Amino acid sequence: MSLFIPSRGVAEDYVMSSDSVLSRRPFLPAAQAVATGIGAARVAVGVTFMVAPITSVRVLGMDTATAKRVTHLARMAAVRDIALGAGALAGARRGEGAGWLLAGAGADAADAALIASALRTGKARGLVASGIALGALASAAVGVWAASGLARRS
Repeated sequence: MSLFIPSRGVAEDYVMSSDSVLSRRPFLPAAQAVATGIGAARVAVGVTFMVAPITSVRVLGMDTATAKRVTHLARMAAVRDIALGAGALAGARRGEGAGWLLAGAGADAADAALIASALRTGKARGLVASGIALGALASAAVGVWAASGLARRS
């Protein structure tokens, strides 16, 4: 029975190893990482709206009858989000994609304004709908920030 006895400390062996995970993983600058996150989240939201449009609209505080009537609109938004998310992901992978992020930020700002308007008129209601409107506004701001970071790199 043989025992492995390292000649150096464990930390030194790890730092000196060229097979470590850290030495093989490329570093993503902040804007590129944020762009990847935005793209992935947008695709996930789009798929959710495509698969469950009624439930997705009900989250905004709309009744089931209204949600059923606007299923086609939910699916249109889903296609938009999937396309914008896929474009942002592809662009972020190359360190580009500022245009996709800006288009997504515009869509998010419009969504925030439309949801806020629906809240004011009572067509949407509830704390969740308010949170979604604020989240869309925050997503728009972060998207503009990430786009400017990617544009500076290219």
